[in-house]
Amino acid sequence: MNSEPLRTPVLIVGGGMVGLTLAVELGSRGVGCMIVNDGADTAPHPQGNSLNSRTKEHYRRLGLGGEIRAAGLPRDHASDVVYVTRFTGWELARLPMPSTAEKLSEPEHTAQTPEPIHRANFFYIEPILKRRAEELDSVDVRFGHRLLSFEQDDGGVIAKIERTADGAERTVRCDWLVGCDGARSTVRKALGIGYGGKGGEDETFMRGRMLSTYVRAPALTGEMTCAPGWHYWTVNGDTRSSIATLDARGEYVALTRMPPGEDETTVDAASAFLACVGKDIPVEVLSVKSWMAGLALVADRYQDRRVLMAGDSVHLFTPTGGFGMNTGVDDVANLAWKLAGVVQGWAPPVLLDTYEAERRPIGIRNTTMSHQFASAVAGLEIPDDLEDDSNAGAAARAKIGAHLATFTEEFRSLGIQLGARYDGSPLVVADGTTAPEDSPFEYVPSAVPGGRAPHAWLDGGRALQDLYGPGFTLLNLSGEETGLPDTPVPLTQVLLDDAAVRELYGADFVLVRPDHHIAWRGNDMLEDFAAILARCCRH
Repeated sequence: MNSEPLRTPVLIVGGGMVGLTLAVELGSRGVGCMIVNDGADTAPHPQGNSLNSRTKEHYRRLGLGGEIRAAGLPRDHASDVVYVTRFTGWELARLPMPSTAEKLSEPEHTAQTPEPIHRANFFYIEPILKRRAEELDSVDVRFGHRLLSFEQDDGGVIAKIERTADGAERTVRCDWLVGCDGARSTVRKALGIGYGGKGGEDETFMRGRMLSTYVRAPALTGEMTCAPGWHYWTVNGDTRSSIATLDARGEYVALTRMPPGEDETTVDAASAFLACVGKDIPVEVLSVKSWMAGLALVADRYQDRRVLMAGDSVHLFTPTGGFGMNTGVDDVANLAWKLAGVVQGWAPPVLLDTYEAERRPIGIRNTTMSHQFASAVAGLEIPDDLEDDSNAGAAARAKIGAHLATFTEEFRSLGIQLGARYDGSPLVVADGTTAPEDSPFEYVPSAVPGGRAPHAWLDGGRALQDLYGPGFTLLNLSGEETGLPDTPVPLTQVLLDDAAVRELYGADFVLVRPDHHIAWRGNDMLEDFAAILARCCRH
């Protein structure tokens, strides 16, 4: 082992969506960090299919919005959710969804966010994030390295990492370590931190052991008896599945229940997929992966002194709702600016204590809703005559189709996406006004401190959020420029004369945090504004 230790302010463990996003967040702020990942490259197996509006807003802020929007489904591809008995059987219900082109061109889809939800599997997005991380001078990207162990004291963390190709070990000295290493997190286990919530009881579809199969089957489109969509659910008495279109050229990822007594090394994945098709067609199984559905678990703690965690390391979801990775990206958007403040010296280490206080309640909120969606899917009763070509079969299909057509809320959860609030946080200055009621489905724009700064379109097609600086932003709607305090805190003033925005924000002055949550608002630039800014950084 090389005796000379490597040094970095922040060591990130795990190079999936969440870890790579954190690396880009820190690197974009000039914060030195190292990211290690067991695999030599990004994940080859598909996982997750939607980047919600909040996640897309974060990537827009990082300058990646256009490149990420171009990945995944073609802009004009149908995004409908389609319920069928089998692909060659009967269509039961269809939830119409606008294509990307429609979402971006029609005002109704961009009224509350400049970044509508985007359908793209994460294994298309991770390479984009990795390339950006590698381009940033302050980021040391080390894929093909794993964390072996770590110890911490008041002065920092000493970690041992291993190069997987040859077992060569190195010591890394860092100020902070962040575990983004997934459900089986080495970091979380080393800290002895457990999960609380609901586990994956092995009961039925979307409850218990599941199989994820990545297939190439270009012949499927020509055999479908339904019009194309994006996300298909097959429902019949033999098998059920959730199947997503990946590239619109014949690649799919199928989620089916793992047969009893089987695992990913023994299961006949091709037959499982063909059972969903209902006809023998050419199919190439590219990879398989087992996983546990029905989870709604949140870690008891997100931090132990100088070690923090984010993503699946601290919360586990069932994919219904598509909240898992998106919650993780929102985690690191919250964490990154606080780490930057501590590392760069404009905020004290106690600022990091607010990460768990702000984000853990959101983890509980989002896992709870995802579990409710999964329960609705798991509890679906399948009539014996559902596939019969008879009057009774037609009646059974009509009845279950009407029920499935009510499952719209899982795919229209804008409240979950944009409605996270940090009320009660020491970094938020309450002004006595009442925030909208939290709803998983409806998002009501509000400038009550603690919530996301509302979106507005400005002249020239600009989004208001594009004017915010990389640090704190003082949004000045008073009509007159004001002096800014002499402070080490990165602070940008945006002077805007816009009556509609003034009405939306309800004050002449609004302090927006680096993660675009509102910290304070008022009609007077108080003499103690510097003290307010310091409070929002825990000075």
